[in-house]
Amino acid sequence: MKKPSFRLPLFFLMGVGLFLGGYYQGTKQDEDSVIERALNQEIEDGTEDAIGTEASTPPSSPRPSQSDQLEDDKRIPKNVENLRELLYRAQSESNPILRSASFAKALENLNDNNLEEVLETFETMPFGFEHMQEYRMLLYAWAQFDPINAIEYCNRRASGMGAGFATAGVLEGWASRDPLQAKAWVERMENAGLDKIYNFGLVRGWASRDLNAASDYVFSLEGGKEVEKLVGILTEEVNKQGFATATNWAESLTEEQFKESAFSSLSKRHSRDNPKKMARWLEAHAEENYAIQAMDNLGKRWSETDPEAAINYFADLPPGKGQEMGIKSVVGNWAKEDPLAAGEWLNEREAGPELDSALSVYASAVSRKDGAAAMEWAISISDEKLQESTIRKVGQEWYRQDKDSVETWLPESGLSQGLQKVIRNPPKKNWWQSISER
Repeated sequence: MKKPSFRLPLFFLMGVGLFLGGYYQGTKQDEDSVIERALNQEIEDGTEDAIGTEASTPPSSPRPSQSDQLEDDKRIPKNVENLRELLYRAQSESNPILRSASFAKALENLNDNNLEEVLETFETMPFGFEHMQEYRMLLYAWAQFDPINAIEYCNRRASGMGAGFATAGVLEGWASRDPLQAKAWVERMENAGLDKIYNFGLVRGWASRDLNAASDYVFSLEGGKEVEKLVGILTEEVNKQGFATATNWAESLTEEQFKESAFSSLSKRHSRDNPKKMARWLEAHAEENYAIQAMDNLGKRWSETDPEAAINYFADLPPGKGQEMGIKSVVGNWAKEDPLAAGEWLNEREAGPELDSALSVYASAVSRKDGAAAMEWAISISDEKLQESTIRKVGQEWYRQDKDSVETWLPESGLSQGLQKVIRNPPKKNWWQSISER
């Protein structure tokens, strides 16, 4: 079936912000639901997952923490006023790079003797989202010598889940210095329910000091998605030892859900800067379920720089879920940047189930500019269920843009009365949907 040509004249950070913002914003919401939402946030190219019962041990040996190095350097300022002055100056700095550097320079010298003065300075800043990076540095540095009081501070300045995420920041610093003591604190009876959040900080700090021990801990846990996310943290740490070491480690994992997390994390990390290298590695795993998300990541990132090379790579792969997901992700991005070229590529392919998901994302992208053309693409989808859902989505977008044209088309469309009614009643878009579609 020949598909129509496109007639158009010619979205880390939100999830990261929401996740890290939770470190410092208190709330009294239901804990289970908030935890679930927080743990499901994709942190682009950074925080990821873990759980488990068995896995290979990552190649690493214990290494000194940052606090050990700072202790060796003996860089403690003798003049407290200089430290306070540095912090006040940092607060007034509009350049975020210089601001962060100033805070880091001051806080690397934090100790019991100047803590009170430093806290007085921080009290002039709200314990909120806009200052989350500064507070994260404070809590990490404080945890190097007095983590318990740092945790108590978090509980005074925030509440509920906000305090939980702030405490995770303390635990990251604590575990980088004394992971076993930090682990013992997390495992206290009174921390049941929040340990899933605390583990993010614990594992990140522990892995930076002793990757082997942190891995043993993660793979001993029982849980769901939150443990998978911890595997991503481990993967990021292994990746510091080089691409070959990281990929060998990912391949050695025996639990499929852990393997999927590791593959996905590595794909996010490398697919934009070195997509061909990532593609060569993933090719041997293209038909495996654990590689599907990694294929999606590769397609999205590669298509940002060279969509034609990306689409040709996936088109040459053996048919399967990996190929389908890759083509879908490339076409979805490509359609936003160059819909004519993406449409031409689709037009050259034979219609079939393996192309349906790509046709769906393409039609959805096109609908924002040319609803009539997008509907033709939607109708060309062979899978009836996907076709109907795409027609509904495209039709509603078209109706928002050109109600009269849709009203003229609908009676002759052959669509059910129920589907026609749904198209005529598109839901209102929220502000984020509106922004993300620009």
